[in-house]
Amino acid sequence: MEKLVHVKNTFYTTTITVIIVSLIVSLSLAVQIATSRQQSIQQINTSVANLSHTLNVYTEGIIRQSEMLITTVSDTIEIYGMTPQQAINIQLMISNQDNLLTQINNVVVYDAHGDIFTALHKNFAGPHKGADRAFFVYHKENKSQQIYIGEPVISRTNGKWVITLSRRLETHTGAFNGVVVVTLGIENFLALYGQINIGHAGVIGLTTQAGVLLIRYPFKNNYIGTIFSDSPLFRKYLKVQNTGIASSVSRFDKIERIYAYEKNRRYGLVTTVAVSIDEALSPWRKQAIQLAALILVFTATLIVASCFLYSDLSRKARDNKALKIIASEDALTGLYNRRIFDEKILSEIAACAEKDAPVSLLLVDVDYFKKYNDNYGHPEGDRCLALLGNCLRESLTRDNQVVARYGGEEFALILPETDIQEALLLAQAIIRNVFSQQIEHAFSPFGRVTVSVGVSSARAVNIAGSQQNIVNAADQALYQAKRGGRNRHAFVGA
Repeated sequence: MEKLVHVKNTFYTTTITVIIVSLIVSLSLAVQIATSRQQSIQQINTSVANLSHTLNVYTEGIIRQSEMLITTVSDTIEIYGMTPQQAINIQLMISNQDNLLTQINNVVVYDAHGDIFTALHKNFAGPHKGADRAFFVYHKENKSQQIYIGEPVISRTNGKWVITLSRRLETHTGAFNGVVVVTLGIENFLALYGQINIGHAGVIGLTTQAGVLLIRYPFKNNYIGTIFSDSPLFRKYLKVQNTGIASSVSRFDKIERIYAYEKNRRYGLVTTVAVSIDEALSPWRKQAIQLAALILVFTATLIVASCFLYSDLSRKARDNKALKIIASEDALTGLYNRRIFDEKILSEIAACAEKDAPVSLLLVDVDYFKKYNDNYGHPEGDRCLALLGNCLRESLTRDNQVVARYGGEEFALILPETDIQEALLLAQAIIRNVFSQQIEHAFSPFGRVTVSVGVSSARAVNIAGSQQNIVNAADQALYQAKRGGRNRHAFVGA
């Protein structure tokens, strides 16, 4: 009996000892793996930060030279005017600069009517007038003579993608007299980017300070002009500092990357250099696999048990999260759906009633949307709704405000603790913001996509338990806005 007890005790002691030794060895190896990974990431961070800084300096140099050329041409014109002889002189001057700045695609001087006064390359593949170009419209409407970096466009010289740098010309009296524009070939930037070793899944980008993508390597046409103002880089990181390191999953190819960013202090352009985390950590991963094999030898039983438990809990968590998202989110716009709206309006009215505070509701409807769908197609209609959903989300002024897709092309905004004056101001802002999106709608009398807004407001205590009153009132207001000509708002009290 005593021998049996001794054997059991020895077994228990040995088992405990083995477990403790296994845990110590596993912990030591795990610390080594973690330390090695951190060192690898630090090296990656340093490398991409150096590259982003170098490319930022390179880009600033090109733009600064272009700015100097633009300034020289502008000053010459403003001193000597637009005479035939000056057209010849300027053309000769910019021809000499063409050899110094190889990135130049063309240099064009437009007069106040958008006609070409002179140009480096005069053989145009497209229209000869520039009055329809965004940079021309910008300078015509803005008196600033600062350099303007426009969105990427297709060159009318050779049909290639270019970046536009331009400046307003003025007469001696300060009147608009035309535009000087330098176009830089995007393919020249791509040629340089292609020489940098950032791995097979690496990305280099150049965006404006407003978040418009100018250049992305590897290049694809549909990437150009994409707006990133809603990305964490612009919403979060750049608001804190002009340079830094971050990580995110690309919206284009869903690859997770570490990226360094640097905002140019002179021109506001943001240079980013990103490398795939998976690809960059490949050498570390090989070493980690070897160490992990040792851990598996010592702690196989514990790992298997933990994996089963973790896998089960993770699966349940993922399923619950997925179900929750599906149940609450509109798949097209990412906004709350109608079911969540019905829940939110009840809870927000109740909360405002407790504080004896007002509550307001906006119903937003897209004008002439059936014509948009019928003529542009349902995929474009869906894209339009997604853009408008994002526009409404960005128009919110408080964290407690709620925006939901109410149904079809109609959206609803719940505004807790908001009186009628503030609600009307937000309605006006939404109408302006949607109009400024400049979504083409040739089948609307406004020429672009617009919205009508119905506004209603009430003391929450007066409508507690009868929230349909404020919904009906906002719906009546929306009807009045539609009947009044659309692209406007109307108010009906609840």
